[in-house]
Amino acid sequence: MAGLRHSIRVVALQILFELDLTNHALEEVLERHLQEEEFRAESQTFLHQLTFGVWEQRSQLDQIIAEAAPSWPVEQMPGVDKAVLRIALFEILLDSVERTPIKAIINEAVELAKHFGGDNSGRFVNGVLGTVVERYPRQSQVK
Repeated sequence: MAGLRHSIRVVALQILFELDLTNHALEEVLERHLQEEEFRAESQTFLHQLTFGVWEQRSQLDQIIAEAAPSWPVEQMPGVDKAVLRIALFEILLDSVERTPIKAIINEAVELAKHFGGDNSGRFVNGVLGTVVERYPRQSQVK
């Protein structure tokens, strides 16, 4: 299941990265990716929750990122780093359905950042997420 969740997060990263750079509609981008992938119904549901949840809450997520990394403006942040952080923060702070362990979310985010981002992306993502987890314990999720 962990490998499947990784694949879903990779697709979510691709979708959110594209949305951030274009004016494409989320529904169309998601549908295109679902046609390319062969995810079962529960995996499609997770991908839908993740992409719609992150996209709908991106302003709030970006505010949290800005507070955790004040010397790196969100609008100047590499797109991959921003998408990875948004996904991880959504899962940690806002996703009340999945409740994935925080350590697993952070490890996954760091791996995605290392694989798809720049040389320092893994360290940067780890640092931002560590700061956020200290500030916002999961029990008192951001509303």
